[in-house]
Amino acid sequence: MYFFERNDNYIDRTACIDDEGREYTYGQIWDMGDELTEGARGVVMLECSNDAESLARYLALLRRRCPVILISKTLDTEAKAVLRATYEGDYETNPELGLLLSTSGSMGDRKLVRLSYENLQANCDSIVKYLGITADERPITTLPMEYTYGLSVIHTHLAAGATIILTNRSLFQREFWEMAEKYEATSMAGVPYTYEMFERLRLTEMNLPHLKTLTQAGGHLHEDLQWKYGKWAAETGRRLFVMYGQTEATARMSYIPPEKCLEKIGSIGIPVPGGSMYIADDGELVYLGANVSMGYATKREDLALGDENGGLLKTGDMARMDDEGYFYITGRKKRFVKVQGRRISLDKVEEDLQEAFACDEIVCMGSDDDGITVYTSSRETADREDEIAAMFMEKWLVRPRLVRVRYINKIPRNDSGKVLYSKL
Repeated sequence: MYFFERNDNYIDRTACIDDEGREYTYGQIWDMGDELTEGARGVVMLECSNDAESLARYLALLRRRCPVILISKTLDTEAKAVLRATYEGDYETNPELGLLLSTSGSMGDRKLVRLSYENLQANCDSIVKYLGITADERPITTLPMEYTYGLSVIHTHLAAGATIILTNRSLFQREFWEMAEKYEATSMAGVPYTYEMFERLRLTEMNLPHLKTLTQAGGHLHEDLQWKYGKWAAETGRRLFVMYGQTEATARMSYIPPEKCLEKIGSIGIPVPGGSMYIADDGELVYLGANVSMGYATKREDLALGDENGGLLKTGDMARMDDEGYFYITGRKKRFVKVQGRRISLDKVEEDLQEAFACDEIVCMGSDDDGITVYTSSRETADREDEIAAMFMEKWLVRPRLVRVRYINKIPRNDSGKVLYSKL
């Protein structure tokens, strides 16, 4: 049975609680969805947020076998118009196509990932298994519904018959934490940026006795934060799951079991149940599993295509594996440049600069011909250009003339906190 189908065992269970404190049973969500989507046909673009109506519509469209393009209600009007003109309508599509998501979560262009019903269910089953999700769980939403990670939290807890605390409030709103306490939130999911906010808010000092599980994905978590939250979790009887995934694999590809969290700092872990990973001859990480998407779409005709990946995904990440089978990302395949004959990982440069200058707001771009540009939204850091150039010479043997430092008002990021390098 798919997670979005009616399940008689759950009909009277509470499916969700919204920002207004309204509780909806699974039966009410199913009935609401059927009523709201009556007559729906073909590809439907659904503008969503973390609320009961969005959830009900989404599940009903999946039941009706209408491929869903999931977007944020706050997406700009022009982008919505482009997507609607490109894809929405009643025309021939692959019968296995269930969901279309942006690769970045920002829905900034027409390129979408084609996910089948089997992709969604396979990854859902994997995550439920390794997280040990039961009907007693009460996750509170900390990520957008249209973002693959946030959506996977919803899928997996619906599959288990759990209760989802649906909120659009931010971590910096008092009402968010009041909801977490009042409705006894048992878990929170976060990208690296979320954990930086946890730090500012002093999560480890809060009185949240029902909070038992923290999960992290959506990018590399700073090793200091993995250590701090892993240690806190171990000492307080909680669990921290550090995970790795991509929209192209529906959501999750690997995880670190909580008991290994402190031992495997910096790792992305081991493959999820039902999946496997290996490192190709060129160093690229490759994943195999039933959750690997059917492929991409850039135009309407692509929605009729079949599975172009065959369960194999070249992740675009360079990696290594230790003696116990735990994988470590060493950089993006496209985020390497060759300067003065030396192959340099821009991701590693960013990490080292952030640590050396005690500033998270530092990112890098570069090319073989033009050298490296360092962008920062900290004026103090930008004023230390000579020190940055000296560090490049000492650490990476890159001459100062090939290093530029640029101050910008704000580092461009998508809704999940990932840097949008294309906008730099």
